[in-house]
Amino acid sequence: MVARSPPERKNPVSSEDVAYFASAGIEMIHSDNKLEDRFNADMFDKYFGDSQLALFPKTAQQVSTILAYCNKHQISVVTQGGNSGVAGGAIAHNGEVILSLRDMNKVREIDSVAGVIVAESGCVLEDLDNFVQEHGFIMPVDLGGRKRCMIGGNVSTSAGGLRYLRYGSMHANVLGLEVVLPDGRILDALFSLKKDASGYDIKQLFIGAEGTLGVVTAVSISLAPKPRSSQIAVLGLNEFSKIHRAFVLARQNLGEIVSAFEFWEKRCNEIVVEFEKYDSPLDRDHEFYVMIETRGSVVSHDAEKMDMFLECLQDEGIVDESRVFSESEAMAAVWLFRSQMASAHTKSGCMYVYDFSLPPKHQYDLLVATKQHMTALGLYGNDDSPIKDITEFGHVGDQNLHLQVIAREFGGAVEAALEPWIYEWVGSHGGSVAAEHGLGAHKGKFLKYSKSPVVIQTMKDIKQMFDPRGIMNPGKHISCA
Repeated sequence: MVARSPPERKNPVSSEDVAYFASAGIEMIHSDNKLEDRFNADMFDKYFGDSQLALFPKTAQQVSTILAYCNKHQISVVTQGGNSGVAGGAIAHNGEVILSLRDMNKVREIDSVAGVIVAESGCVLEDLDNFVQEHGFIMPVDLGGRKRCMIGGNVSTSAGGLRYLRYGSMHANVLGLEVVLPDGRILDALFSLKKDASGYDIKQLFIGAEGTLGVVTAVSISLAPKPRSSQIAVLGLNEFSKIHRAFVLARQNLGEIVSAFEFWEKRCNEIVVEFEKYDSPLDRDHEFYVMIETRGSVVSHDAEKMDMFLECLQDEGIVDESRVFSESEAMAAVWLFRSQMASAHTKSGCMYVYDFSLPPKHQYDLLVATKQHMTALGLYGNDDSPIKDITEFGHVGDQNLHLQVIAREFGGAVEAALEPWIYEWVGSHGGSVAAEHGLGAHKGKFLKYSKSPVVIQTMKDIKQMFDPRGIMNPGKHISCA
């Protein structure tokens, strides 16, 4: 199959279009110029749109009405949830209609025996987690943006998050989906069974598709048991290689109770302390920090395992300082420190944030290589350099790194020096150019550095099959590869 160029799309919408949506009983916000920034700007104020119309359906049938009309009249659509993404995927860059799922926020069903919840896409992640905890469960995905992000967006970006190591990916935990296709048909694949080998696993196509193949309106997801025991250890280390050794020992000594293994380097710690005004979790400064969370069922058993693990670290000379937190408030404070790392960076300057997966042997090399590259170009290393900071933190357990380049302004020589160089470097070292933030508005053109031409063309063929008129989130994701 050869993908054809989509027909010319009509933007912005006309008064007739607005009248039609009103007659269909669909709530909306319309502006003769453009909507306010809560609809037209991403959370880091890097990507901006100019949509004049946001629609707020309350049912899958209303979503169907919207898409059927838009498909017929070639009106482009951008689906939006909590608008908490960092890749610009939910921004209407060319006046597209915003289809907001904020009002589709009901829990349809929870099965406390099977441990399954069926929820609409507009449910905020933190609200869902609070709800299922009342039934003895937790959501398997947890993100720094939990107060704002919605489960439909988590599915559509294949969000990874903080406890991926223990509970796995959205691909592993989503059991079924309800999706409205670009032509308005409702695809009901909202299964709640944990075993189903009856044909193609259609739902997987929409996980990580970022609204390019249809609109996810409801999700069936497998829940994890609420832990009865939890603790956090924070370690201070002086060499990056010791982080990997600590990870191996954690898997050996803590085993099944490890739920998170995070790291950040010294400058990240300083930035959070400076801009968020939080206390560092350790008393002394270190080159690297590691945060390990365990979740189990017996407090004494888990504490004993942690003690044995820390003894192993001390015996091998891996850590310079360690501290264990077991009280709920203290653990929450540590997680807050870690989860506000990105926010603190945005307060320190204009942040280019990169979301890569890399083999362990190259994870620290990325930070070193980036500093060397920018220094050689005269962009980093002095007090008045265009780049103020280059930092790295991430999820060691799933090989996911976040590299931050903090510039004095966006664009110009800094951006030209970073891209495509940084994507070429990651691709040449066996990495992925998008680990958990998605491709969004910008990264599709760099997909060639980590995917083969045949894989990319197959993705384009799938897009063409589902959305031949090209109305769904145009110019993003695979469309710009």
